[in-house]
Amino acid sequence: MIITKYVEFDMGHRVPFHKSKCRNPHGHRYKVEVGLSGNIIDLEGISENGMIMDFKDVKKILMDQVHDKLDHGFMYWEKDSEMTAFFKLNQNFHSIKVLFTPTAENIAGWLYKILKEKYKHKYDNNLKLEYVKLWETPTSVAIAP
Repeated sequence: MIITKYVEFDMGHRVPFHKSKCRNPHGHRYKVEVGLSGNIIDLEGISENGMIMDFKDVKKILMDQVHDKLDHGFMYWEKDSEMTAFFKLNQNFHSIKVLFTPTAENIAGWLYKILKEKYKHKYDNNLKLEYVKLWETPTSVAIAP
């Protein structure tokens, strides 16, 4: 069985050296979806009976680890000297410095690594993060792993 949940957030970024407009600072309305697989919990008398994981718990992790950390921030590569200089002068802005060029593919992979460690269940039902889908635009999606 697989369940999915998504959250949306707004974030800016730029892709230095891009051949087109993406080399300029800009933003997107991102959507992140997780797919979780596992066995349905069959334990009478508990809230999660009949579920893989409570959707409320799935959402809480997405909100804590993705939305609340990235929403209305600006993600930039640590080797992007122009953005590094800007955020050094403007430390009150919400910036997210990362070790990679912030493309949809790299962000999806980064989120997968973070979320894989967070989706654990107290019941032994073989819960597993199957994928993270990141929509950068309504028609552009990166899927990790």
